[in-house]
This record gives sequence, C-alpha cells and structure tokens, in this order.
Amino acid sequence: MEGELLSIRNLLSTQATLIHGLVEGVNIDSLSLKASEGSMVNGLENVEDREPTDLERWLAEFPDMLDVLLAERRVDEALAVIDEGERIAAEMKKTELSSPGILRSLEIAITERGQKLADQLAEAACQPSTRSSELRAAISALKKLGDGPRAHSLLLNAHLQRYRYNMQSLCPSSTSYGGAYTAALSQIVFSAIVQAASDSLAIFGKEREYRSELVMWATKQTEAFAGLVKRHAIASSAAAGGLRAAAECVQIALGHCSLLEARGLALCPVLLKLFRPSVEQALNANLKRIEESTAALAAADDWVLTYPPTSTRQSGRSSVTSLGNAAAFQHKLTSSAHRFNLMVQVNILSF
Repeated sequence: MEGELLSIRNLLSTQATLIHGLVEGVNIDSLSLKASEGSMVNGLENVEDREPTDLERWLAEFPDMLDVLLAERRVDEALAVIDEGERIAAEMKKTELSSPGILRSLEIAITERGQKLADQLAEAACQPSTRSSELRAAISALKKLGDGPRAHSLLLNAHLQRYRYNMQSLCPSSTSYGGAYTAALSQIVFSAIVQAASDSLAIFGKEREYRSELVMWATKQTEAFAGLVKRHAIASSAAAGGLRAAAECVQIALGHCSLLEARGLALCPVLLKLFRPSVEQALNANLKRIEESTAALAAADDWVLTYPPTSTRQSGRSSVTSLGNAAAFQHKLTSSAHRFNLMVQVNILSF
C-alpha cells in the first residue's frame, strides 16, 4: 500500500507541474498578443499623426491639377505635368517601395487625362477656323502624347477641308475661259499640298510611314483635281476639237504641279496620264475637222499654184525657229493646200 501511495503522489506531482506550465504559456501568449496589438495601434497613430511627404501631396493633387489645366486648355502645361507623372511612375516601378495601389491610381490618372487631352487636340485640329500655327501646335502636341499616326492623318485631313472650303468660291459655270478656272483651281489645290508637305516634314520628319501616307494623299488630291479640270474645262473643248484650249489647260495644271517637285512629290506623270485621253480626243476631233475642211476646199479649188499669202508668209517666217529649216522655203501650192498647211501649223503651235 505504501508503494501504491508513493506512485499516486508522484503522478499528482507530475500533473501539477504540467498544469502550471500550461498556465504560464497561456499567460505569455496573451501578453505578446496584447503587446503586438498595442504596437499596431501606436503605429497607426504615428502614421495618422505624421505629415505627408511632398511626393504624397503631389500624387494626391495630380488628378485635380490636370483637370484644371485641361479645362483651361493650357496644353503645354498639361503636357509637362503628364511627362512629370510618367517620370514619377517609372521611378516608382524601379524602386518597388511604393504601394501597388498608389502606382495603379497614378497610371490610370495619366491615361485618362492623356486621352482627354488628345481628344481636345483632335477637335481643335478639325476646326476650319483654327489658324495654321495653332494647327501645327495641336498636331505636334498630339504626336508628343504618343499618337503619331492619328496626328498625321488629322493634319492631312485639316488641309483637305481647308482647300475644299476655299474651292466653294469657284464657279466653273461663270467662267467662259477654261484656263482661268484651271489656274484658280490649281493654285488652291497645289498650294494646299505644298503646305501639307511642309507641315508633315516639320513635325514628323522623313519617317517612311508618314512620308508614304503623304504621297498617297497628294496623289489622291491630284487625281481629284484632274477630274474637275477635265469635267469643267477640257471636256467641252476636247469634244469640239478645241486643241489649243485643252492644251493650255494642261500646261497651266502642269506648271503648278511642277512646284511640288521641290518637296519631293513628282506628280506631273499622274496628271499626264489622266489628261492624255482628253487631249487625244481633242486632237482626233481637230484632225477630223481638218480632213473634212480640206476635202471641201479641194472640191472647190481652182488648182492654181500660188505662193502663200503675205500674212501666212510672215507667220511662217516667225515660226521658222520652232518648226525647223524646212519651213523656211515657200512653195507654190493651191489655195486648199495653203489652207491645209495653215491649219496644221495652228495645231502644232497649240502644243
């Protein structure tokens, strides 16, 4: 029995020791938890009591600052603020010390305000009342925002709208002389192409993408110009055999178009290709008229050989340098032959 009692006493002592140990462990954990909670509360209080840094203040004011600049259309200052925001965002990504939420908010603000500024610039570029200097500034700012293709297309479209507006004052039906209409229209169209090429080079340089778009645009405007000249100035002359009038319109158009070669735009071959059918029509109609007139004159000719009339001789002598030495000799011909030579010379001098 004494042995049994000793074993029970030892067991009770062991259990008492275990219970005391568990109680002490629970007290230590609760104390450490309370200490950590206290430190967190103190930290939050310290954060709330701490003054914000210059960067934190700038980040908080950034969206409102841009909104004010956009509302007042202060483009240059808005661009500078956006550039500063992009620089700060890049630095925050490198250091990786800032909160991802703050960085994301900054990037969203930059994107949204940048798009709003781009829309404002595009709207200004589309207005016919925008001056040339303002147009170039808007297109340049839009390019700085990283939207170069859209900016270049808007530039070309702005020049297109301007010269179409200037064309409204031209009325082909009120002109009895096709050359006057051709000259006025050429001045408007090719001046617009020259200005567009100058602005494109100044803002976008000689980058292949923009250069190709400029060439295609200029070619399209040249084709449209040729269609208007053919419809309102050459078609009627060509159908009636008016070779001189048709040739003069073509020469006027080519003279204005040749000014583009200094800008690297060789569009004269485009005009020649488009005008050639009309000129050939005028030439064929004129030759047919000469043939019919010569046949009628020959039928009524007395077949007496004479020298050319004095007026024809003088005109023939004045055109010796252009027609060659073969025209320097005058021969005795019939009246119908002299008339035929005169009509041929008039057609040759049309060119």
